Amino acid sequence: MHTVSLRSLRPARRGFTLIELLVVIAIIAILVALLLPAVQSVREAARRSQCQDHLHNIGVGLHNYEGMAKGLPPGYISRGVTATDPATSDTGPGFAWGSMLLPQIEMKPLYDHFDFSADTDDHHNIHHGAEPIALFRCPSDVGAETFEITTRHGDVERIAMANYVGMYGYGNPSMAPGNPVDKGAFYRNSFTRFANITDGLSNVILVGERTSRHNFRQGMPAVDASSTWYASIPQAAPRPGGMMMPSMTEESPSLVLGHVGQPAMGGMPAMTHTPNSTNHILNFSSLHPGGMHYVMGDGKVSFISENVNYNVFRWLGQVADGNTVQAP
Repeated sequence: MHTVSLRSLRPARRGFTLIELLVVIAIIAILVALLLPAVQSVREAARRSQCQDHLHNIGVGLHNYEGMAKGLPPGYISRGVTATDPATSDTGPGFAWGSMLLPQIEMKPLYDHFDFSADTDDHHNIHHGAEPIALFRCPSDVGAETFEITTRHGDVERIAMANYVGMYGYGNPSMAPGNPVDKGAFYRNSFTRFANITDGLSNVILVGERTSRHNFRQGMPAVDASSTWYASIPQAAPRPGGMMMPSMTEESPSLVLGHVGQPAMGGMPAMTHTPNSTNHILNFSSLHPGGMHYVMGDGKVSFISENVNYNVFRWLGQVADGNTVQAP
């Protein structure tokens, strides 16, 4: 008589074969590859929404400032210059529209630290000018919170990074920072009233995005395009400008202002670039796919495509050119 053990009645245990394990790993990899773009897309949508919210709050602050002062803050302040003097004539103080706006964006304690009778390259002032302000940063640009500049005294200082610059209009802020060919809302010693924006508040850009690095031209080196809320530091060391001629430079107004192009000059053709299309540091730009945010004169935040018609883009940057186009 044969005895049958219970163990022999149980099915034999069987592990995964190498092929089965590889198949499972491949399926997981495919699922991750399919999910990753969706996760990244959700994250960018959240960052884009937060960026829009930042600009909305800046727009509210600008409206509050205009209501109080009966005009928008200056693009930046410079003493003892005429409208046509170049940026190299600036002697100070240099405080920019972002500094003037601090009390309207709940940053009055920082505003109160500044000595507005002194220049922005003064050691006391520039120390506070290095304070990062989250409201002035686009969440999609994860660069450093500060960057280096060299002052007219030869000192290397750090100032706060920002991703939003004021609209200068059409012209060259280095050659004539106080005299755009076609005015935007902000330029040297400007005082733009809403009544001066005759093209209509909803048809004019006040402030727009600029990423900290421009790398839009294939075959050309990326360019540091760092901007700040703080100041156009008087005669700060020039930074890279036109990429067709690497020796070209821009001056300190480019720290706080952006333009929608400029006329031909010095043998160079006119600049007629749409956003995200050139490494030139005065251009508007962003890391959002397809375009960037702008605060319009009525306080609305518009997302404008990088493929916008250039003439439409230029007209949106000018306050009184007679072309009443709306942001597409």
